[in-house]
Amino acid sequence: MQVHHEIYVVGKAPWEYALSDCRTLCKGCHAKEHGLIEPDKGWTLLSIDDLGGLDGTCERKSCGTDIRYAHLTYHPKWGYMVVGSTCIEHLTQEDRLLSSNVIHLYKNISKFVHSSKWLCRITKEDKRFIYSTYKHHQIRIYGEEFAHSFQLALKEKGIRSYEFRKVIPAKGKSTLAVKELSYTALRGTLSESKEETDLLRKLYRELKANT
Repeated sequence: MQVHHEIYVVGKAPWEYALSDCRTLCKGCHAKEHGLIEPDKGWTLLSIDDLGGLDGTCERKSCGTDIRYAHLTYHPKWGYMVVGSTCIEHLTQEDRLLSSNVIHLYKNISKFVHSSKWLCRITKEDKRFIYSTYKHHQIRIYGEEFAHSFQLALKEKGIRSYEFRKVIPAKGKSTLAVKELSYTALRGTLSESKEETDLLRKLYRELKANT
């Protein structure tokens, strides 16, 4: 067991503190209090990034595993640490649930982008675009690589006409990135869950900010 001082006074010897200023801790807990060992609680999840492959490394002690979903976490007594999805037991239950939901959305977005069928057409103004369909709705992507824009066309089942939303510029992004961005926008538009909508909006902002 070790004594941990709640209050430190410069120039004051350890034995000069009142007992009320101290508490007894085991060696491990004492080290955590002083930032010598990473804490096992009190962490905050800041962001989750899909690296697209096993391109990251878990920074949790004794781990070092290659990771795809990089969780950026923060502790006021330790600082920042990036961990994988299997090393988040030190996070709150709420953050662990958030991690599960975000990874599920990332996988859903990736599945749509890589498995959906995209066709090419020409508008009445001779403007080339590619499009794909999701639940009767349409995603249109205009322009060329790194000079794209996209548009959502919403349609109710049984009705022939589409409701065309405004064209969103997406310059500087690859075709693959615009597919991810536009699908995320469509899912956010269609979602009836406030929690899911908020999560999709956050993902949309992050995808849009990435170059």
